[in-house]
Amino acid sequence: MRSIIFAVVVLVFAAVAGTPRSADAQVRIGYIDATKLLKQMPEATDAESHLNQIVAQWNKEVADMQSELTRKQNDYDRKKLIMSDAERSAAEFDIADLKKRIENFRQGKFGPNGELYTQQETLMKNAYDKLNKALEEVALDGKYDYVFDKSAKELALLYTNAKFDLTTAVAKKLGIETNDIFSPLLKNSKPGTNPAPPPNMPPGGMPPPTRPQPGQVITTPPQGVPPVNPPVNTPIK
Repeated sequence: MRSIIFAVVVLVFAAVAGTPRSADAQVRIGYIDATKLLKQMPEATDAESHLNQIVAQWNKEVADMQSELTRKQNDYDRKKLIMSDAERSAAEFDIADLKKRIENFRQGKFGPNGELYTQQETLMKNAYDKLNKALEEVALDGKYDYVFDKSAKELALLYTNAKFDLTTAVAKKLGIETNDIFSPLLKNSKPGTNPAPPPNMPPGGMPPPTRPQPGQVITTPPQGVPPVNPPVNTPIK
């Protein structure tokens, strides 16, 4: 699907560029491999190293709780036949509570809305900022109108020339006040460049790290840079 969409977009742009027009009306399209670039950037490799350390500590905490759970479960299995009803109930409650705490910890760190996601965004910010600044400069120097990331799983448009933005014109047709659809961040955008990204989106429109699907838990940090598509493993046992 990604390749089909990309091919359609390229064909449309090529058709526009091939239409007899003045030189100023030609559309220039480029692409980069953001993954390869980020793998060579110290800011990104440092971020990955830091993330590895954070996740290693989280995994240690889970392992410690799991060891405690195993110990309590084994102790309960050995003694449950000689326990009173009250003692048995208390032990079962304690085990169930520990299981719940382990699961909450996993989800809080590695789940779909876990801390790993926000840590990735925070740690990679400097790398994304630097990459997108270089991308913008190259696009402006080369007079490119659109720049794609060919390494993205989905079609990723990293840079656009503002002269092709029809949002305002369409808003007027719809009777929408343009002040209501543009955030204050967009006021700082330079003419002819891509606008500031919306909240929670890395600068330049690059996609943030992909969250795990509901019910899935990752237990190790992503290998390779950028950490935008962390592998999904089975939950810690």
